[in-house]
Amino acid sequence: QFVVPVVFGLTSLLGIIGNSLVIYVILSRKKMRTVTNILLLNLAFADLAFVLVIPNFTAFQYATENWIFGGAFCKIMHYLVNVTAYVTVYTLVLISVVRYATIVKGMATVRLRTKKNIVIAILSIWVVVLILNTPVILSYGINKPKPGVYACVHISLKHAQKIFSTFFVFAYLLPLIVIAILSICILHHLRSQRPTALKGKKTDQKKRKAGRLLILVVVVFAILWLPVHIHLLLAYFGKLPEAPWYQAFSVLFNLMAYFNECVNPIIYNQASKEFRDAFREAIFC
Repeated sequence: QFVVPVVFGLTSLLGIIGNSLVIYVILSRKKMRTVTNILLLNLAFADLAFVLVIPNFTAFQYATENWIFGGAFCKIMHYLVNVTAYVTVYTLVLISVVRYATIVKGMATVRLRTKKNIVIAILSIWVVVLILNTPVILSYGINKPKPGVYACVHISLKHAQKIFSTFFVFAYLLPLIVIAILSICILHHLRSQRPTALKGKKTDQKKRKAGRLLILVVVVFAILWLPVHIHLLLAYFGKLPEAPWYQAFSVLFNLMAYFNECVNPIIYNQASKEFRDAFREAIFC
């Protein structure tokens, strides 16, 4: 009732500060508005929307063991969880597609890799995700397990199983398989290249550095979201352990997923000198 709200609140604060900083430096600096950074900007918007709402209201529910915000917000909150998670992972897929087109196909795809087309692709992701997740709104409601206590839950086990099996396959497993295949193709291409000039070597090194940053973002996403996916599948298709230690771990699983929405700015700061310099300039004016 005390530790969870405090930790979730700090996570939310970290996510708000970090993602707001990413949004600010990309929008305020023309040189930062590259194709890749526009995609990272979309990630930051999705992460910011998540941390503004989800950890705080979840923390309140942990602390009070009661949902007092009504049925409409119950539906909206879970809808937002799914939308932001889908937008995040399919933005990562789009980043991998752009990297593949840039590194492997090169000049043959230069007309497709324009900022205008990337913005259109991002907007398309949002529209498709917003539409396809409407069943989530219909699958949640308010239950009254005991007098004076309300819970925001699925209306039935059948609905829950459909939502979370779909969520695991299409918001985690399938996108990561696509990203892995594209990354292997890129790695194979880079290893097969033999730059003959110094300029070629420098370009190759720059591509590798950018690739490492983006791969790190994907790997962290995969690691931090996996435990909560396993937990949800066990909850609705099997049986969860009832021991107190597992209840503590279930909180940790949620925290890991929440922390993923905060960690990308830290990765950019550590892995990219461009972002590091921009963050320093923004913070110290």
